[in-house]
Amino acid sequence: MLGVHRLTSAGADYYLNDMARELPLPARWDDRATRWTGSAAEGLGLRGALDPTALRAVLEGCHPTSGHRLRSDRATVRGFDLTFSAPKSVSVVFALGGDEVARHVVSAHREGVRGALAYVETHGLSAQRGSGEERHVVPTTGLVAASFTHGVNRNLDPHLHTHVVMANMVHGPDGRWSACDHRGLSAHRGAASAIYEAHLRVELTARLGVAWAEAPRLGSEVVGVSPLAIGEFSSRSADIRRHMSEWGSHSARGAHIAWAATRPAKQGELDFGELSSRWEQRARVVGSGRAEIVALLGRADQRGGAPTLDEHRFGAALSLSPDGAARRRDVAAAFGTAALGGAHARSVEGLTELWTPKLSERAQVGVAEDTRTLRSVVPGGHLLRALGPRPVDPADHGVWRDAARAIDDYRARWDVSRASDVLGTDGLASGISSLPTARLVDHLQTTRHIDAARQRLGWRPAPGHEMARGR
Repeated sequence: MLGVHRLTSAGADYYLNDMARELPLPARWDDRATRWTGSAAEGLGLRGALDPTALRAVLEGCHPTSGHRLRSDRATVRGFDLTFSAPKSVSVVFALGGDEVARHVVSAHREGVRGALAYVETHGLSAQRGSGEERHVVPTTGLVAASFTHGVNRNLDPHLHTHVVMANMVHGPDGRWSACDHRGLSAHRGAASAIYEAHLRVELTARLGVAWAEAPRLGSEVVGVSPLAIGEFSSRSADIRRHMSEWGSHSARGAHIAWAATRPAKQGELDFGELSSRWEQRARVVGSGRAEIVALLGRADQRGGAPTLDEHRFGAALSLSPDGAARRRDVAAAFGTAALGGAHARSVEGLTELWTPKLSERAQVGVAEDTRTLRSVVPGGHLLRALGPRPVDPADHGVWRDAARAIDDYRARWDVSRASDVLGTDGLASGISSLPTARLVDHLQTTRHIDAARQRLGWRPAPGHEMARGR
């Protein structure tokens, strides 16, 4: 999950003083929880270990070395906190799986964050130029940000998350620095969140062999992690819900007030070994523990075959579009959500490119994205019947799309409209032999194309229309 929060009064010291020590990993890992991130940060010479003085400067809109002001001092927003939170079942595996498992979980989480940030830099981050009718959106060179990775919440529940503290200044293609167009961050939040979680899932499956199950609100959780364990380690959420119930609050503002009202003071230095022992004790009360978590590893189905999208989840994700239109970001979010077994960020980007060609000459960044109909990005039932669900791998996906175009071209040539009848021959009493010669030849060529595609994708021959032998 990704949360986007504006930074107005809280500056660098809030993160440096209160938040930099919250990843209680063993010291022998020599793993920095805080670091610079973002393409524009590298352009300013900011890379590797975090420099507190430089962070204070960029949040004030100044150059980290010279102190020269880069952004107008009229900007009231200093920056943005992009918070990437792992699903609770992942935090439970982090907490109870032991040192090496925790290390793999943190590494997979960070890979997911990097993949999502690359998406945000390319598609979500923008600036505005001009005024009035001449105002337009332009791309930027990327983020100037510091990342803080943490393993616990204020109640000392396991809660793996990363704060990407981004300065509110971006560098445009015209060489000017300015405040960013924050609308793009909000618009692309869902897509970046879906890409982060998809990348996290595929990494954890590869590293630990965990399997995934659907969760409420199109989420995903590790198969086998007890709901009681998830509830035990979700005490902050329980505190917030309890406060809202007591005050009869149901709004987002009410939830924020409850979050602030129930937030305990920070505790001192944290030790991974001590916390692991506490977590183990708490988990045993609800029937879980290290042995139960370790038993979940290696459960993923390794029998081979191209991973496919859950087409129902894809459609459900797109149905959340508020205006019934599909923008590039909506399609990216849907692909990330539909890859239940996970997908690398570059794979989600590849699939999105295949289905969302540029429709206009304007910049496709931030909120300035082309709109298209849902039907143009959702495959018809006849295609799913003939070819099965779409593959996750972009190369296999290209094979699927090539066969789909052949089917649709055939249907257009011969005026086939019924979704349940792929090539329009199911109702022929005497089989395909009764077709006119030209259509028969076309039918056989298209059928061979379908069967060749299915073979390359690892599927069995298409039922009902391979060559209608014996009819």
